[in-house]
Amino acid sequence: MNQNCDVCKFLENPKHQILLTDKWSVGLGDNHAYLGRAYVTLRAHKPSLSELDADDWREFEDLVRKLENAYGKAFGAVPLNWGCFMNNAFQEEPVHPHVHWHVFPRYKQAPEFADLTFDDPLYGHHYDPKAERNVSDEVVEQIANKLKQYL
Repeated sequence: MNQNCDVCKFLENPKHQILLTDKWSVGLGDNHAYLGRAYVTLRAHKPSLSELDADDWREFEDLVRKLENAYGKAFGAVPLNWGCFMNNAFQEEPVHPHVHWHVFPRYKQAPEFADLTFDDPLYGHHYDPKAERNVSDEVVEQIANKLKQYL
């Protein structure tokens, strides 16, 4: 762990973790403009994809299959958009990038969950990076529990 890395600090006390493997942590944030938006974070501090070893990639491949299956069954998400952006780590010196993926589930039909409707007006197009819909911790826990049923 790198004590100067915000991602490493986050991993010390993840708020809404849905899955933990030897190499990766999967957790939900509070923003669910895309129902079930998640972060898949490498547990070891590695600053770039080129530094991942074969075991990191094998386990990631398994996670992709598990998560795509779980999101499809839990909420009808198709597809899951995956992004490895890491731009925030380069906004200040010294930089401390840490490999993690952003998961954006997409929905042709707006799912209803926890008495809320989650519209995806740009379905079939690039997701809206500015879209925000913060939900309560209780709703995030309900989302997490629904996904865990299929993991």
